Amino acid sequence: MVMLMALVSVGLAACGDDEPKVADIVGTWQYDSPELYGVALLFQFTKEGRFHQVMISITGSGKTNCYAFHGTYTVKGNQLSMTLDNDEGYDGDKETITCEYMVQGDRLTLLGQDNSTFIRVKDSVIEPYL
Repeated sequence: MVMLMALVSVGLAACGDDEPKVADIVGTWQYDSPELYGVALLFQFTKEGRFHQVMISITGSGKTNCYAFHGTYTVKGNQLSMTLDNDEGYDGDKETITCEYMVQGDRLTLLGQDNSTFIRVKDSVIEPYL
């Protein structure tokens, strides 16, 4: 959960005239780094307004740990809001995270304190972990 909050922390950023559309974000996205603190990070946004976030780590012994979060998302202009399902928030509370974003081709950037870039990948990359 801390990783999600760090990556999509709210920040102010300039936006262009071309506002993204919901269809632009639909698909599976992988963080544009081989590993983030030893963790691979994936997001999937469905056309039905659901999102899935998966964090995958491999321990020194080769064991794979997987953490998945699920919820709903909405897009308004260049604002992306993600609300975790009831039982997945901190202390069981429903949490909503909002950030600005932009899509350029096969790159999704979540804008904020640290802009985080994701590359579009095939849905099959995330499906084994859902």
